Amino acid sequence: MNKQVSSLTNEQGNPQEVFWTWISKSVRQLVADLAHKALELIRDNHLDAGWNQRSSGRRGYRNGYYRRQLTTSHGVVALKVPRCREGRLDTTVVFQRYQRRVKDVERILRHAYLLGCATRGLSQLAEQIFGGCLSHQSISVLMRWTDDALNAWRKQPIEPIYTVVYIDGMHVNRIVSDRTVMLVTGMREDGVLEVLGFCVGPGESCSELLADLRQRGLENMKLFVSDDSKAIRCALEWVYPEVAWQSCTFHRLSNLRLAIGQQNFRDKMVAEASCIFRCPTREAAIDVAVAWRNRWQTLSPWPVYQFMEGLSDSLNFYNLPMWWWKRARTNNPMERLIKTLRQRLRPMGCFHDDSAIERAVLGQLLRWHKIKLTHNT
Repeated sequence: MNKQVSSLTNEQGNPQEVFWTWISKSVRQLVADLAHKALELIRDNHLDAGWNQRSSGRRGYRNGYYRRQLTTSHGVVALKVPRCREGRLDTTVVFQRYQRRVKDVERILRHAYLLGCATRGLSQLAEQIFGGCLSHQSISVLMRWTDDALNAWRKQPIEPIYTVVYIDGMHVNRIVSDRTVMLVTGMREDGVLEVLGFCVGPGESCSELLADLRQRGLENMKLFVSDDSKAIRCALEWVYPEVAWQSCTFHRLSNLRLAIGQQNFRDKMVAEASCIFRCPTREAAIDVAVAWRNRWQTLSPWPVYQFMEGLSDSLNFYNLPMWWWKRARTNNPMERLIKTLRQRLRPMGCFHDDSAIERAVLGQLLRWHKIKLTHNT
């Protein structure tokens, strides 16, 4: 040992790099030796006889070795796996049949994928960390464990304890044609926001998703909140016609700002319009809206008309208790979730199919504890 360390100091190059390279090789060799000894003991126990031992209890004979590689957290190790003439040797203590990576390696790769690393980038990262070549298709296969979890989650019942339900979608890149991820979240009385369901489709259509949620038990909500999407409104009128719909006030004000354009009075006009949604009662909000319309109608008629059209849909949050107003008048809780989700999905690049999108979305929601696989709300 002392001679090996002293010889390392005499080699050319960076001494620290040479030392830690030697450490890595030594650890991989140690892991291979220990695994080989374990397999030898398993073989001896299987045969009930040692090397060249003659006994009446022998249950077979040795038949040489075969070689295989196993990716471990210490790197790729080459194993000599013993064989027996009669029967197959049980090697599950060291590795499962057809297994090429230990579970710690798969756990690290899954976690890196959930952190937002693309499959191709993750294959390069695995080569740098573990020293073995791993294709991006293998990473996709590695994440298929989420399929069973997603199917089980979509079948779990939903307790009718959500007062406000938010609906919104986000754009995702996919080969051939892009997709939209529609999410439905519910806020409980204690202010906890949970994801109730999501789907992947070509547009913002969510009728089937809402119908499935209602069949699973989503009832007794007081208000749906979303932007002014026609697809969402049609779905709500078809599945939940008896529940009020709140048009997001933030989107209404944003549309007003865009309609006004580059005018010097734009900021003042939008600021006065925002005061409508901070009134103490619904009646007071209507009075302020009428006064605002009378003041700005001559100067900017078309933006005023667009803003006032359907304004009552943005005042439905007044039907809830006062402490709900700030949470229910906008779709901001959902927007914050989508913003974080988009930051994680964008580095993954363009997805191959809808299943890959669903796996990525489910993995992120599980990581943030926004859903529970044992949904007991």
